[in-house]
Amino acid sequence: MSFQTEYNKTLSTTKQSRKESLIGTLSDCHSFYGEATSFRLATPNVLRNVLSPSNTMKPIQSITLFALTFAVLSATLPTRAIPQTTTETWPQAAGPQHNWTVTTKTPPPLVWSVEDNKNIRWRKSLPETGQSGIAVWGDRLFLTTMKSIDAATTSKKGSDIVLHCIHADTGDTLWTTDVTGDPSAKSIYAYGFSSSSSPTPITDGKHVWCWNASGQMGCWTVEGKQVWSRRWTPTLGRPFNKQYEPIKVGNTILNVEPLEPGHPKRREDAWNFISGFDATTGELLWTETQGLTHYNTPVAGRLPDGGHAILAGRGAHHDTPEAPAGLTLTRVDGAEAGKAIWSWKAQPDGKAQVTQCWDKKYAYWLDETRTDLVVLNTGDGSEAKRISWTQNVSHTTYDKKADQFTTRHHINFDDMAPTMNVFPAWHANISIYPHVFFQCFYFEGKRRGKMTHIGPKHCIARINVETGKVEYLELPFPVPLVENAHEKNGEIFYPDMTINSRGINVGEDKRSGRSGWWWCFNGNVIAVNQHLFFTFMSGKVQVIDGSVKHFDQTALTAFNDLGKFGQTWSVNTPSYSNGRLFHRTLKELICIEQQ
Repeated sequence: MSFQTEYNKTLSTTKQSRKESLIGTLSDCHSFYGEATSFRLATPNVLRNVLSPSNTMKPIQSITLFALTFAVLSATLPTRAIPQTTTETWPQAAGPQHNWTVTTKTPPPLVWSVEDNKNIRWRKSLPETGQSGIAVWGDRLFLTTMKSIDAATTSKKGSDIVLHCIHADTGDTLWTTDVTGDPSAKSIYAYGFSSSSSPTPITDGKHVWCWNASGQMGCWTVEGKQVWSRRWTPTLGRPFNKQYEPIKVGNTILNVEPLEPGHPKRREDAWNFISGFDATTGELLWTETQGLTHYNTPVAGRLPDGGHAILAGRGAHHDTPEAPAGLTLTRVDGAEAGKAIWSWKAQPDGKAQVTQCWDKKYAYWLDETRTDLVVLNTGDGSEAKRISWTQNVSHTTYDKKADQFTTRHHINFDDMAPTMNVFPAWHANISIYPHVFFQCFYFEGKRRGKMTHIGPKHCIARINVETGKVEYLELPFPVPLVENAHEKNGEIFYPDMTINSRGINVGEDKRSGRSGWWWCFNGNVIAVNQHLFFTFMSGKVQVIDGSVKHFDQTALTAFNDLGKFGQTWSVNTPSYSNGRLFHRTLKELICIEQQ
């Protein structure tokens, strides 16, 4: 039995939720680096303290499955009833705080399996694939799918989507409505990057706003009555990599789109901009002037003065036109809405294919060209520091045969032979001060005729932006044999992953059959309390405890599935509400709840 399987089993049988429940009674837990610290220092070692990581570590350390199991078994604590009156919403893609994180009183489920029907409240078959996240308010869920494709259709492309309203307790469909797109802006149905259905709906419990990335947005009541809609002409002639997520701040909703044809300031290469609209009427309020790539996922947040701003990036693959590469922080409310607070210019060939995280102190730029984390001061956009993610790092590796972890320190990846490139996976990043986390792409094989080494293998990275400490943790990520998988240039593809619930393969691009470790857009990472949820395209979800003192095997909380490997496909992001997680795949919507 593998380490991760045994660990999941141990964690479940010791009722890990008891630990979470007790933690949840402390204050309001506004930050897991704050009020909960004194409590966690007094708990058994498995809960770990949440102070900034120390730079003092043993040169090499190993741990066996027995030692880790013993630590977990030592952590059983009294439980408490989940209050039935608790209302914890996830109103938009990035959650209630706009930053993909939430601190809750009700603990989330940490261990589950769709394949084994473990901690699954309900599963609902979806008529077609879709890439949106799930907006949650009370007993309503809102998500989108592509419009159902006909089995006889040769092309697996389209531009129309369907908005679904689902009952959160039962999975029953309450209503649906079509949201058509521009026929000239078609996307592949199961595309490992983005589709017409990528944007996540937004709800405030009274209304729901929905976006079709192929050119329509609108507002409905939560009963399904349309209030308004508007269309725009999306950028064409480039890969359909529209990775922005809609955002609502106050009564303003934000969209990414080019200026309309005929607009006096529209460029020939059709830059994209952030625009603010009145949520009640759909009326245009303002458009910022610096531009952004639609590969970027802008992030909103609160400024020290109490106002709100959005951080957006320019620069991407495929010669996206918006320039110069870099960042702009734009005010989104008040008298200065739509005006840039500051802009920062990156070094040449900078890429902004990330979730553009920031906080009240710092804004972050992942420089994949120079392998640096650039840390900017949020106040004025000045560069505070650069932290190399390849020099003087700690690396915890997993030996499958020995079922053992080993940590080595002061590693320089740049000096390894053969040369290994460290490439943060697109959009699989999150920041929770003082840490920045990202998944690493992994590929060993031929690319453009040359052997390529991208890694480290199956790793998540954590960078402490105050101390500069960089740590890599290898996941025990099992890759089972799949009957009809095929290999090319060192890479394995799983063609059955993209078969929908009606038995139709809607993946026109073979790259959509990847495991989630190379050249794809996985779902965004979310954090519920101290736990981070990383979703991979193959339907696996790794839960990490981001608060551990040393980012090694002690951070591994659970390795879960959304279905059978090789037959499950998800580039979606989970949502949390009232002790439940809601997640989805190409085939179904899933309610995860501790039983």
